[in-house]
Amino acid sequence: MARSDTAKLLSATLLGTMDSNAIVPIIAFYAASLGADLITVGIIVGLYSAVHVPANLLSGRIADRWGRVRPLRLGLLWDAASMVLYAVAPNPLFLALARVSHGIGGGLVGPSTMSLATDAARAGRRGRGMALYGMSIAIAVILGTALAGPLTRGDPADRGPPVASDFLPLFSVLAVALMIGFVISLRIKEPAAIGARARVSLRRVLAYAARPGPAAGYAAIFSLYFLLGAFVALVPFHLQDELGYGTLQVGLSFTAFAVFSLLLHYPAGILADRRGPATPALLGIAATAVAMAVIPIVRDVPSLLAVMALFGMGHGFVFPSASTLVTREAEPGERGIVTGLFYSTLVAGVAIGAPAMAAIASWTSSYAVGIWASSWFAFLGIPFVVRALRRPSAESLGLAESPAAVEPQGGTP
Repeated sequence: MARSDTAKLLSATLLGTMDSNAIVPIIAFYAASLGADLITVGIIVGLYSAVHVPANLLSGRIADRWGRVRPLRLGLLWDAASMVLYAVAPNPLFLALARVSHGIGGGLVGPSTMSLATDAARAGRRGRGMALYGMSIAIAVILGTALAGPLTRGDPADRGPPVASDFLPLFSVLAVALMIGFVISLRIKEPAAIGARARVSLRRVLAYAARPGPAAGYAAIFSLYFLLGAFVALVPFHLQDELGYGTLQVGLSFTAFAVFSLLLHYPAGILADRRGPATPALLGIAATAVAMAVIPIVRDVPSLLAVMALFGMGHGFVFPSASTLVTREAEPGERGIVTGLFYSTLVAGVAIGAPAMAAIASWTSSYAVGIWASSWFAFLGIPFVVRALRRPSAESLGLAESPAAVEPQGGTP
């Protein structure tokens, strides 16, 4: 894929991912501003993930059968329409329907963009290609969460709880960004050939996912996002309520995590290409586990920033290596479904990790205990990654398809 085409794909990925990240910090407050009680707020927050998991699987199959670009364009338009639904929601029930719509639209974007990135990356450089793809998502996380606060601040003189109108600027900006992403996607070309569109059965998908490489990728991304769910749910409360830090220190610590994750994506991709993706995957899972185990015992800001940087390193190492493990052995006509399963596994990790570790924290009356306990769940993924280290793939042995077969003219990401 030529550099200009790569830039278009990465830009569409960024703009198509930024909206969901911007909504996360404010959705509970927005639901409450519409009159939702605590239980209803929880349901509204969880609806996105509940819909997003199956939507990713369906979208992945669509990307294999009807191409990558059409579901990407549909997803961007669908998400833009969902932003409008958010903005005009008059009550919690309507907002819940908007969350369902958003989960479906987001499910169309992820597998399509990841399949395109996989199609464009040649054998031997898949780690770098997936690192660039992961970096676009990391930037979307940083920009999305950065926009959420300033665009929903409301009247600075009013220190009361936010009202529904305070959130309209954010929804408007996100809708415009998604439409810009749609315009960019109109210039993205469908891959010349994505292989024979054979019928993909559940048995075939499960058999593929059970191979050492793909199994390691799915296990690694689930473990990472299980820990990330606990990280997002518990660490801010631990820093504020148990350590007495203010919003400045909390913000700095999360910024350190995001920046180090972004900076280490590409080095992890290079390492994945040179030593195999299982190596950075193992290093990344170990780093996140150590960080989560150490967070409860650090007290001063420099140590806290160092531990957050370690967690960011782990995230930056796991994402590109796990996505490479999942996709590098897939046939072109199956990459949509395997990337859809990748995103479903990712979302499931957060959806399970956050409430499970929050329950432990509640039971023990300690956020620190919940954070520490989450580190042990890294062992869900480590055995699978070790297995992949011991059994290299055909591609790493030079037996996979040639670069010319998977790389269009004009270069690679």
